[in-house]
Amino acid sequence: MSPDAGPVLIAALSGRALASAAFAASMPVVVLDVFGDMDMRVCASDWGRVGNAQSGFDRAVLLEAAERLCPPDRCSGLVYGAGFESCPDVLTELAENRDLLGNDPDLLERMGSPECFFAMLEQLGIPYPAISYRRPQNARGWLAKRAGACGGGHVRTAQQITNECGYYFQRKMPGRIMSVLFLANGREASIVGISEQWNAAALKERPYSYGGAVSDQAVSQRLRADLRYAINACVEKAGLCGLNSMDLVVDGEKFQVLEINARPTASAELYESERAESLFKLHIQACRGKVPPDRNPGSRNYAQLVVYAEQGLKVPQGFRWPDWCSDLPPAETPIDAGEPLCTVHASGTDSLELHGFLERRRRFVCRALNSQLPKPQVVPAMAGGRACQL
Repeated sequence: MSPDAGPVLIAALSGRALASAAFAASMPVVVLDVFGDMDMRVCASDWGRVGNAQSGFDRAVLLEAAERLCPPDRCSGLVYGAGFESCPDVLTELAENRDLLGNDPDLLERMGSPECFFAMLEQLGIPYPAISYRRPQNARGWLAKRAGACGGGHVRTAQQITNECGYYFQRKMPGRIMSVLFLANGREASIVGISEQWNAAALKERPYSYGGAVSDQAVSQRLRADLRYAINACVEKAGLCGLNSMDLVVDGEKFQVLEINARPTASAELYESERAESLFKLHIQACRGKVPPDRNPGSRNYAQLVVYAEQGLKVPQGFRWPDWCSDLPPAETPIDAGEPLCTVHASGTDSLELHGFLERRRRFVCRALNSQLPKPQVVPAMAGGRACQL
């Protein structure tokens, strides 16, 4: 990649983590996402907001911003993150005349299609939970998932779904939800790390939303070998390239595959601190055919927790975010209850303690923001009446 070719274009629902990784590698980037977070902006040579958290990308705005800020003749390549699973046609348009550094839109669509994905696992003999394309008659113990969605916010219990359109159903299995981050070149893969994922249990309406993760979970040599086989089989069969992750449920020495995210995921950030070379660079190198050896687990665990707003708010002017926060919304940004507010980070040597520590940091941020919100104005009522709030 010539340094004179221009910046790399990053497009994702949230581009902050990718931008931070590129910044650490001294690679200029233009970022198009739906949040426009402050810490993303300092890592980008230019940026644009191209949608919103509720509905995702605005196709017309995204394509116009890409043409204006990083046109094909001044673009070193296109790296994309979450958000295109439901609109691979938009990714196709965005990639036209640009060097696509990632899986092509057709492959992204196939990995997001339950019919295609689970047929591949069946053919390869890779275990996965039972699935159904119709709501089971006895829906207890089943989950409903929207095909082509991402982030977990779409997952419901099967009992909550009455209209099956757009959903498939998957048996809920006991065990830990884990994710294997890997680099691939279309033929083989190397494992970056195995993380445990947490759901956002506090979101009562969307409890299966992505809540966070902790890096470098210890597994037996046997299980690691089985996971390596499954990943390499999928890479060779599908032709996956770059950074991807395989999500699975692990119960003892057994695992069952839930999905493959065929693009860089949030857990990649957990492995940046102890790497000699940026994962952003390694992603590009893998897309060009070169994968490194497996990464050895680090000496510490790194963890992140997504903070969701407990109530609707606007970020106050002059609010001072702690150093251990990222994905920082600009002042006066309106955030609805249940929307992502920021991400908190920590490191240590005990995963369970880290989760509790991050939960305390989450509560601290929420209290600090809530304490700066305008208090309701109490207006005395007429004699004999009750006070009312405006």
